[in-house]
Amino acid sequence: MTSLKNISVLVIDPNGEVAFDLRQSFIAAGAGTHVVASFALAEKLLDLKAIDAVILPYSQNPETIAFCRTIAERNIPAVFTSEPPARYSASRRMSSAIIAVKGLIAEQSAQTYRAIH
Repeated sequence: MTSLKNISVLVIDPNGEVAFDLRQSFIAAGAGTHVVASFALAEKLLDLKAIDAVILPYSQNPETIAFCRTIAERNIPAVFTSEPPARYSASRRMSSAIIAVKGLIAEQSAQTYRAIH
């Protein structure tokens, strides 16, 4: 199992379709996990908590684009969810999300290190 100890992940799931499985997978990997149903609640949480990555449904609607600009300004990486192929088990899909977040965090840390040094 990939470890995400000391990482805080925010899951935005307006329809409640993937939140439970994602939350359980991130908790099992050691991440602090917050789940909200709207971008408004997500923005409030961003003001209150240190968030390392955001998981959100892919969309090109104005609300999603505005939220993505907000997290980009805060240097918070995003992982977009979409309907996975039926041939993949739920555990494999959740594992892929954890690996994606871990990769984003590692990449962001390397960029910060290079910028400082």
